[in-house]
Amino acid sequence: MSTATTHRPRHRTARRARRVAAVVLGAALVWLLACWAVLQHPRVDPPVPSDALVVLGPHDPIRMAEAFRLMEAGTAPVLVVATPDPRSVRSPEHRRFMEQKRFCAEDRGYEVICFPPDPSTTQGEALELRELAAARGWDHVSALTFRQHVPRARLLLERCYPGRLDVLSFDYPLGPLGVLHQFLYQSGGFVKAWLTPGCDQQLPGEPKSLD
Repeated sequence: MSTATTHRPRHRTARRARRVAAVVLGAALVWLLACWAVLQHPRVDPPVPSDALVVLGPHDPIRMAEAFRLMEAGTAPVLVVATPDPRSVRSPEHRRFMEQKRFCAEDRGYEVICFPPDPSTTQGEALELRELAAARGWDHVSALTFRQHVPRARLLLERCYPGRLDVLSFDYPLGPLGVLHQFLYQSGGFVKAWLTPGCDQQLPGEPKSLD
């Protein structure tokens, strides 16, 4: 076999590898640009008076400080706080704050409702909002979450809550790796949301209670 004949398959393999790499890099670039547009620059509503301010979990000090500021500014007469299990929180100070959740029992001049979401996801929070809104006759609710979570939170809450929904946001001090982690996490969350299009639809086999 000649040298030229031997090199031909190798050249074809190399070209094929370059094409695959170009496709993968192109897809990654498109994904990054889409995340930058959708997650890093979401549609955020201005705070206006509503029936309740719903704070999506976790109830860490940064998020709650923004919630208290909004309540003091007169955003709503009722503060609703999702309080998921904080055991996975790394910061001991934040975990202590979240375990104590003193704000649930404090007299702040407005009603405070705390609840553990079931399931412990944004969907569980949306389900609780549906129940509270139906029981209390809320037709305009504000929800608070961080910037990269806004689009998915709006999607899931609107599936369960039929009234007017304003989604407010704040920023965590995320570096580039933190932002990239959120792009990955929220992308996975959107995939799950597309696979479970209903308000209370769950993936098969998930050990979650909807009683």
